[in-house]
Amino acid sequence: MTKLKADYILTMDKNYTILKNGEIIFDEKIVEIGKNLKECEREIYLGENSVVMPALINSHIHLEFSSNKTHLEYGDFINWLHSVIENREELFISCKGECFKKAIEEMKKSGVCAFGEISSTGNDLRYLKHSPLKVVYFNEIIGTTPAAVDMLYQDFLARVEESLKLQNDKFKVGISIHSPYSVHPILMEKAINIAKTKNLPLQAHFMESKAERRWLDKGEGEFKLFFEKHFKNAKPLIKPIEFIEKFKDTKTTFVHCVYANDKELQKIKEINASIIHCPVSNRLLNVGLLDLERVKNYTIDYLVATDGLSSNYSLNLFKEIRAALLMHVNLHPKYLAIDLLKSVTTNAAKALDLNNGSLEEGKDADIISFKLPGKVKNLDLLPLQIILHTNEVQKLFINGKET
Repeated sequence: MTKLKADYILTMDKNYTILKNGEIIFDEKIVEIGKNLKECEREIYLGENSVVMPALINSHIHLEFSSNKTHLEYGDFINWLHSVIENREELFISCKGECFKKAIEEMKKSGVCAFGEISSTGNDLRYLKHSPLKVVYFNEIIGTTPAAVDMLYQDFLARVEESLKLQNDKFKVGISIHSPYSVHPILMEKAINIAKTKNLPLQAHFMESKAERRWLDKGEGEFKLFFEKHFKNAKPLIKPIEFIEKFKDTKTTFVHCVYANDKELQKIKEINASIIHCPVSNRLLNVGLLDLERVKNYTIDYLVATDGLSSNYSLNLFKEIRAALLMHVNLHPKYLAIDLLKSVTTNAAKALDLNNGSLEEGKDADIISFKLPGKVKNLDLLPLQIILHTNEVQKLFINGKET
């Protein structure tokens, strides 16, 4: 058993309980939280202005692109997408063991205990199966050419089966449908049925750009030119509402949703799905900003994630939520800070079907600690001060073991 003592313990339980001069006892699971708890063989006081809280969860990331620095074009979604197509193979080939290790280390330093990896090839599996962090490995399916449906599905199925062999307490499997504009409906249905049968979490990109909105609604615009250039396919294959409805009775998170309309948000709510917000990625691709207040009005849970280095400069999740705090200028920073911490802890754990995200008895002991630069007199402002002043953590425990 280990006991940590900290000046502040942010539990992220349903009441957002904050303990001043609190203690937490754990082994692989959290045993007890409070004050003046029983003695343990190993007791650690973390120092003045110390904070203990749940470890963070980066729910959506494309590690396969982690070698990118200056290859890809930012500032316009379609130009970026063209550059991804042109540079994809080179970036994938150049990201090997050390590349993945460096990316994971950056997340680890920023207090991430688990991440949702979107894998389009399966080539990253050999590097991630021994990850020190927990992995939810989303096998991605992509492809719109009718003649290639069977071949694409067999490749996808082989990747899913290979990853399922590795499942354990730190490695879980999910399925990713790339987007409504890039996956043939037959492939969608087959992949979603696997997720339903095996009870796997799902992710799907949805309404990231104006171009996607125009293409799916009217079959017009920049995507028409894009498909004619790359795939000889010049008509959308599914309507947005029909796409969302395919995920009924699953555990699904839709990524981006910047241009989702009210009917689509209502449908996302009806199927009990959540939304992943990637603010830095959205800014660099110049697609706009998700309306978080509107999402909350539909009582949809939202998560914040870094996306990959294909559309970000960092995988530091504290930097990402700080960016979100500063971008959403119409929201009160004190209350937004609470929601942002929830987005990378409890909401993310729920969406990825993990037993962590809050400091409560019986939860996995996935815990971080760090120090603030001074005392916080008003505990209501603790979440805000955490986001403003934290980049790296001092200690990270995963399943009770310091990592």
